[in-house]
Amino acid sequence: MNKRKVAVFVEGQAEYVFVRDFLCRWYDYDSTLLGIECFSLRSDLYNSEPYPFGDRKSVNYYQIVNVGNDRSVLSKMLKEAPRLQNAGFHQIIGLSDMYSDLYHVQTKERCIDVAVNQKLIDECQNSLNASSQRDLLSYHFAIMEVEAWILGMYQFLQQIDSSLTPQFIMSRLQIDITADPEISFYHPAKVLDEIYRLAGRQYGKHLNEIASITSQFSKDDYARLLASGHCKSFNEFIKDLVAEYRTNYQLYFYLCHKNLA
Repeated sequence: MNKRKVAVFVEGQAEYVFVRDFLCRWYDYDSTLLGIECFSLRSDLYNSEPYPFGDRKSVNYYQIVNVGNDRSVLSKMLKEAPRLQNAGFHQIIGLSDMYSDLYHVQTKERCIDVAVNQKLIDECQNSLNASSQRDLLSYHFAIMEVEAWILGMYQFLQQIDSSLTPQFIMSRLQIDITADPEISFYHPAKVLDEIYRLAGRQYGKHLNEIASITSQFSKDDYARLLASGHCKSFNEFIKDLVAEYRTNYQLYFYLCHKNLA
């Protein structure tokens, strides 16, 4: 019996795989607690995507919808909101990268602009507020991309190649991988690709590439990022995504239990 039914609309494969794998780790692959169905949404047609988990009767049921375009996330979730409300969904969440062609148009310099960030956030919120389903709706930007959240767990890089230490990356690229990626990297996916190339590899947001990364993350890795003070946009997104994670107190007790704090 569902306690929560949540629809999550994402812009692409990287976000789709990241959200799915996070949920599986967070709920310890317990199908009584977690059910996931994944879809692509093109021209108003839903198509099943790989890697479902659990079923629709799980305590927490998530429907992850990949719309395949950063500019379509908001419009698609707003259009689908009445149907989802009628189907008993408790929450409808949107997730897209802040980095986009639209962002480039509004920033002459290729750097993070906090004012532009806030402008885009406010515009989305105004659209949500105008919806009859506004109480169910929330929208989040990964700042600047979901790859910033990945770089916030940079320890995985040494599993890709043992040479990819923070010191080596700094010496070769003058990139401080230990800094907060959300305020440090304008194009995090490009930064990740540059680091991969040091080990003779490439990163291009492809399904197999993102899956090979997220498969290495544990619940502890996500908890460390949440507790680190880095990637504020990740923290805010998870507060919406996971009902149990509403306050830092719950995370604190989890960290103490795991001896991570």
